[in-house]
Amino acid sequence: MIDYSSILWDMFFAALTGFGFAYACNPPLKTLFLSALLAALAHSLRFTLINYFNFQTLAIATFIASFTIGCIGLILAKIFKTPAEIIAFPALIPMIPGIYAYKAILYLISFIRSDDTIIKTEALIQFFDYFFTTLSVTLALATGVSVTLLLFFEQSFMMTRNIKKHD
Repeated sequence: MIDYSSILWDMFFAALTGFGFAYACNPPLKTLFLSALLAALAHSLRFTLINYFNFQTLAIATFIASFTIGCIGLILAKIFKTPAEIIAFPALIPMIPGIYAYKAILYLISFIRSDDTIIKTEALIQFFDYFFTTLSVTLALATGVSVTLLLFFEQSFMMTRNIKKHD
């Protein structure tokens, strides 16, 4: 059973975060709300894929969500005559795996400080688990949005100009 209230809360907080990071970059006002909208859509898509469609890998769900950001960002960029990167990149920020990176560092510190071999082994295993999750999700974010921008580079380049494409 899908809990729509948890999805809406997820969308709200992702939109708030996306808006905040977009605001920090000082873009045109119209793009602030577009970044917030994209952040909400992408984060809720990832949340839904993991929680309701039983995606086992956070990185794959993140890749799908960031690819979606890239595609919708290109469409919105064409409509609002602004570079897609200005809209799409702040929307990625809420999906950065900060808690995994934080836990990886904590387990690394536990590994360094411990003298017990069993505790060191467990800490090292946990460190690599969180580290590779952080790495894979970060790469999925970058790859997912970049694929769309690279595939449609010429369209993305022409979106902010009023020049007709010549054959």
